[in-house]
Amino acid sequence: MKRRFTKRALSVSVVAVVLVLAGATAQAGWLYVLAAGVLGIVASSLLYRPRLGALEVQRAVPVRAVVGDEVRLRLSVTNTSRRSIPPFRIEDRYAAYTGVGAAACDRLGAEARAEIELRRVAHRRGVYDAGIVQLRCGAPFGFMRSTREVDVPSFATVVPSWVELRSFPILEPSSYPSDVLHERARTGAGEEFLGIRDYRPGDSPRAVHWRSTARTGHLMVREYEEHPSTRVGIVLVGGDHGPLPASSFETLVSAVASIAMYALSTGHPLELVRGESDGGVSALAEPEKEDALTWLAAARPADASPAPLVAHALGRLGRRGTLVVCAPTAGAAGAGLLAAVDHAQTAGARVFVVVAQSSTWTDEVVDEIDPASLAGGRARVRIARKDESLKACLEG
Repeated sequence: MKRRFTKRALSVSVVAVVLVLAGATAQAGWLYVLAAGVLGIVASSLLYRPRLGALEVQRAVPVRAVVGDEVRLRLSVTNTSRRSIPPFRIEDRYAAYTGVGAAACDRLGAEARAEIELRRVAHRRGVYDAGIVQLRCGAPFGFMRSTREVDVPSFATVVPSWVELRSFPILEPSSYPSDVLHERARTGAGEEFLGIRDYRPGDSPRAVHWRSTARTGHLMVREYEEHPSTRVGIVLVGGDHGPLPASSFETLVSAVASIAMYALSTGHPLELVRGESDGGVSALAEPEKEDALTWLAAARPADASPAPLVAHALGRLGRRGTLVVCAPTAGAAGAGLLAAVDHAQTAGARVFVVVAQSSTWTDEVVDEIDPASLAGGRARVRIARKDESLKACLEG
């Protein structure tokens, strides 16, 4: 527990000194007595120690929240001693939420408990297991402030926000010959009628087309179009620029979340790949929506070449896959982006690139690629900029 004099104590001490000087000038003893009394009150504050160490704090937070959500946080403060504790101020500094949540607590009796509810806004994506609560008391006269900080365990996951996309060109028709592979209809057990063919052993009797069978004299069966569910891989890599919570990397994380939600809602198997600060690779195969968001909650900026991440994703996707690379225009990630995209296209994958133009977040960017250079090949490019609509960016 830390203790220090307040500005009030300094002001009162200055008044006491002035009284001493005035008493010396006027030869008035009563001024000396008054000054001594004032200084005595200040000095006595040193002897009084509020028992903040006897306070036990617990915090209850929502286990899961989305960036931008307003949440209710409950603090429980228990006096474990047999003496009452004077009024104090409690400040919650849980890093996931905006600012500081503060409340005043009245005198807390022996072994009594106070319940405090605070409304906070989740603004910082991440996985949290604890947070600081600060207790402050200025009793009895406000001349000495006692402060105690408690690291209170409380697990919470704040997942990134995302936008509901009406479209994203994962399987939309392409004008590039190399992409015909991704769009070609395949025969299978779909619902759209494709044609009539000869019976093959193993065909379901329900598929027999009796009119054609009667006309040709041998068994004919209906054939339906199978709509292929293209595997979609999303790579997230790069450093961060600009202030939280709307920095360039956070924008890319929201872009990944938006594309992932669209892919899963349209029935595409998903592969998520991101870089780690230690140079490693973190991947998540075929997640559900909640799993994907939780995985993204733990993402951290990692400025590195996207080539190893793209190679890892391609190993899972195969030639029929669709790869989305999300990276900034600056740093090692930006510098290696074009080569990584060329490698993915050579491997036969359909490639989309979402780039955060770093210079729109900060003037400190020195080297960054021109986003237009990525559009020189066959890659489709979406450019995200500070203060612009992410939904409009992704939908094009």
